[in-house]
Amino acid sequence: MDNYEINILRRGGNWKKVKPDDLMIDEIDNQQQQNKKINNQNTNYNFLSYIKKVNSIILKLETLESEKNKLKDELKIYEEEFIKVRKTAEDKINEISQEKEMIEKTINIIKNLKNL
Repeated sequence: MDNYEINILRRGGNWKKVKPDDLMIDEIDNQQQQNKKINNQNTNYNFLSYIKKVNSIILKLETLESEKNKLKDELKIYEEEFIKVRKTAEDKINEISQEKEMIEKTINIIKNLKNL
């Protein structure tokens, strides 16, 4: 019973003689090919999914970089204000120092005049 053949009509109109064991192998090959196609589709889907995730991360990094630059600009404004305040304070300190020197000189002159 194992020695029989099956005739299969091909699309081109030719007949093909096949043993039953060959049909099983063809079915297994077809299933393996279908599994490979499904795996390739899953791999392609995963790849596209990863690309989307990477793009999302890049957009987030660009947004963070933009925010960072805005914060740096704000800090620059405050730095300029503090530099102005420091300059004003230094000018006042110099003015007071000069005033103190004049007062010291005046006190010394008064002491010298008292000693005459």
